[in-house]
Amino acid sequence: MKNDLFYSVKQAVKYWWISPIIGVIAIILGVWCLGNPGATLSILGAFFIAGFLVSGIFEIVFSLSNMNTLKGWGWTLASGIIDLLFGLLLIAMPIGTIAVILFMVGFWVMFQAIWGIGTAIDLQRNGVKGWGWILAFAILTLILAFILISSPLFAAGFIIYLMSFALFCYGIMRIYYGFRMRTVHKELDDMEKE
Repeated sequence: MKNDLFYSVKQAVKYWWISPIIGVIAIILGVWCLGNPGATLSILGAFFIAGFLVSGIFEIVFSLSNMNTLKGWGWTLASGIIDLLFGLLLIAMPIGTIAVILFMVGFWVMFQAIWGIGTAIDLQRNGVKGWGWILAFAILTLILAFILISSPLFAAGFIIYLMSFALFCYGIMRIYYGFRMRTVHKELDDMEKE
C-alpha cells in the first residue's frame, strides 16, 4: 500500500524528461542569440511590447465582461489599462524598451538562479548525488543576473553574450536536474516493486 508522501514524490519526478527539454531549448536559444545579436534585440523588444499590449487588452476585456460576477474587477481593469499604456509608451520609446528588457531579463535570470539554488539545496537534503553541479551553475547564473541588473549601460553592449551564456548555463542546469530526477524516478520504481 502506497503512502501519500511516496506517491506525491513519485508523481513529482514522473515527468523528469520535461526539464532536459527545457534545457535543450534554452541552449538552442542561447546559441541563436549569439549568431544574431541585432535581430535578437529587435525581436526581444517587439515581443516585450506585444506582451504588454496583448496582456492589457485581455485583462481589460476580461474585467469588463465579468464586472457583474467578479469582485474586485476594477483592479483587473486597472492592471490591464496600465499594461496597455506601458506597451504604448514602449512603442514610443524604443530605446527605453531595451533598458526595460535589460532589467526584466536580469530579474528573470535572477529568479531562475534562485530557483536553481533552492533546488540544489533540496536535492542535497534528500541525499541526491550531483547536487553541487546544479548549485554551481545556479550561482554562476545568479552572478550574471547581478551584472545585468546592476550595470545596464555596460550590459547593453554585451546583453546578447551575457544572455546567451546565462541561457546556456540555465540549459545545462535543467538538463542535469532532469537526469537526476530520472535517477530518482527509477529508484522509486525499484522501491515500489520491492
